[in-house]
Amino acid sequence: MKLLPKNILAIDDSLTLRKFIEKSLVHEECVSRLLLAPDALTGLELATTTLPDLIICDYTLPDMLGDELCRRLAANPTTAQIPVILVSSSGPEISGMTQREPNIVRLLVKPFSKELLVATVTYVLSHAEQKQEVVKTASTVGAMLIRGNTDGSPMCSALRYIEQRHLTGVLRASVRDKTVHAFCEGGSIRVISTRNVDAYLEGTPFLTNGKKSAIWKKCEAKQRETLSPFVLNLSQEGILPTQTAQTLTQLYGHRLFSRIWTEQGVNYEFEETVLPPFVELCTGAPMRMNDWILESLRNVDASEEIRTIEEDLEGVPVFTPTGYRQLPEIKPHNDEWQILSLITGSTPLNEICRRLKVRPDSAARKIFYYQRLGFLDYWPSCVLHPQN
Repeated sequence: MKLLPKNILAIDDSLTLRKFIEKSLVHEECVSRLLLAPDALTGLELATTTLPDLIICDYTLPDMLGDELCRRLAANPTTAQIPVILVSSSGPEISGMTQREPNIVRLLVKPFSKELLVATVTYVLSHAEQKQEVVKTASTVGAMLIRGNTDGSPMCSALRYIEQRHLTGVLRASVRDKTVHAFCEGGSIRVISTRNVDAYLEGTPFLTNGKKSAIWKKCEAKQRETLSPFVLNLSQEGILPTQTAQTLTQLYGHRLFSRIWTEQGVNYEFEETVLPPFVELCTGAPMRMNDWILESLRNVDASEEIRTIEEDLEGVPVFTPTGYRQLPEIKPHNDEWQILSLITGSTPLNEICRRLKVRPDSAARKIFYYQRLGFLDYWPSCVLHPQN
């Protein structure tokens, strides 16, 4: 079987070696696109945004060692399966890396010939293609496609992976004593639910400890048994108008999922599966994943991260390398946009609050939203102004 052309990313700080790799591979039939990066951070950004089929990476980079870069790739569900060829001028330096880092599949010691490079690349791409065919054949209903923990693999990365792959199924996230279920269709989140009805209704007018009617109990039991949201069940029983139930289902889903953003070490997994019938009751245009994440984050009122920002008003919010470029892809609220428009990389939070005449807690929450989204970093004052 002829090997289909693939996209390759080469990361090396040596211009000479980048040109050698380009000259060696650019005309090979197995290569459709070759990207080059001079350092680890640029390479990580390109890997996340372009999802190459193979990465060739030097071990000694100016900003990060190659094995650390590989660990970061493996921690991100979006890039975890990309094979890496690790390159070094010292064989002992990288010896055993293939056993320690699962995404490192081959080692090359410099200097190497064009023929050896082409043969290694062709072998790795061929092996990866065969592996994908096996996975595709085995990917029937019930296949577990993602597993992770938010301490090492951010939830945003998992959600974007679901969107990029147009996956249909359920994302389950364990938050303390309950499991949150996010039902996805074609890469978009449709319904959020949990079997813990009290947790689902917390903070809503529907949560009551008083006497409950038979229909009320029936709707609660249905959510515990099938995950069909309580307000949808009320609609099915004729208690709520359909449109109202759909609106509340979306609102309560965002509120429920928002608790994930403030928890540490949340385990999650995505299962490709047939969606339950109640998902069809939730109509409306699907949201792009970044917009959905942002809407969920807006339901976070307080967290340790927000307090840390609020208590350090001399800290400086800055855009991440990809954050500023991604702004046109989302829909900030007007008050969020006002704060984002004042972020220069040198303007402290207290100055932003003064110019906009906003409370620090309000500004801190909005910075937290975009920080968790991956668009902003927050440089604390102790780093910017260390004491002598």
